[in-house]
Amino acid sequence: MSIAVRTTFAAAAIATVFVFTGCVSSPPATTPTPNAADPVETTPSVEPEPVDPMTTATEIVVRPEQLEFMDAAGTVVATVSYDAEASEMISALTTVAGAAPAQADYPAGMETPARTEYTWPGIKLSDDHEELVSENGLGGYGSLYMNVSVTFTEPTVGNGVVVRTVNGFQAGGDAEALAAELGEPWYGNGYDQVRVETGEPIGEQNPGHEYENAYSVAVNTWEHEDASNVIFAPWNFGIGHV
Repeated sequence: MSIAVRTTFAAAAIATVFVFTGCVSSPPATTPTPNAADPVETTPSVEPEPVDPMTTATEIVVRPEQLEFMDAAGTVVATVSYDAEASEMISALTTVAGAAPAQADYPAGMETPARTEYTWPGIKLSDDHEELVSENGLGGYGSLYMNVSVTFTEPTVGNGVVVRTVNGFQAGGDAEALAAELGEPWYGNGYDQVRVETGEPIGEQNPGHEYENAYSVAVNTWEHEDASNVIFAPWNFGIGHV
């Protein structure tokens, strides 16, 4: 075989080796198995900040024994009893009103106990300091009121929070029409008080009174700080009032 032929043959053989070498795939990279004893890095979870339900309230429904705070979906997000600590009711109404209340103290009178009043635009909260209640629940200021009482003089408070009774009445509405709707008496003397809703009895019915001994939501028609037909609770229609 000539030198030229041998040289060509050798070159071809080398080229073939390179071709086959290029076709062989590299082994896949392997991921080392973590040691169980090694610490595992995790991303800490961020807990959402709790939401004060009072900040979601768009309506206050005045009930005989408590206020109900409802959101835009009509869900009751919180309730506060009139027998709760005054601070609890003050906190709730401050959040809804969006401002701190004005405060004033009053001494006892012939018909009223000593009390502290807290006021916001459209709201008055009265915290009486009388705790006397007779055994049958018919005597003493304590039977007339729970720990606090609330008066709403405007149909909305705070940033447009609606205030209403369970049947939709709002402060400043037609009290005479409300009385006719509910079958309640109406005298037209400027001192009518319309019973809107009554809770469960809290004691024996007082003889001589048509109404049960229970707390109610009332609409007062007399002038109250330049407002009339205001919503007031709780009020016991079943006990004689002066």
